[in-house]
Amino acid sequence: EHSSDGRGRGLFASRHIKEGELVDDGLGVVFPDGMSFRRYIFSLPRNNACDMLDWSWTQKLEDGGEYKVLSDMTISVLCNGGEGSEVNINPKSSTSTNFFATR
Repeated sequence: EHSSDGRGRGLFASRHIKEGELVDDGLGVVFPDGMSFRRYIFSLPRNNACDMLDWSWTQKLEDGGEYKVLSDMTISVLCNGGEGSEVNINPKSSTSTNFFATR
């Protein structure tokens, strides 16, 4: 397990990643509606349900569109969040699920 400066688990690059390079497509599962997501969560063992709740969010996938429930089930769940100068990857728009290197 890899960790960094008390920030916990995370992903670490094994090569230089250029600014603007696609790092992760970010799109795991898009649930068709809230009830589908709820049924899925309640079908899981408790510990897995808690993890999936941590790895889920709501997002509009198109301008003016409805919010959707998304869950990521890939290694990208280990990407640590950050703010300001700490951010290493970010989507280019609020509706994008693609994450690009910021520096």
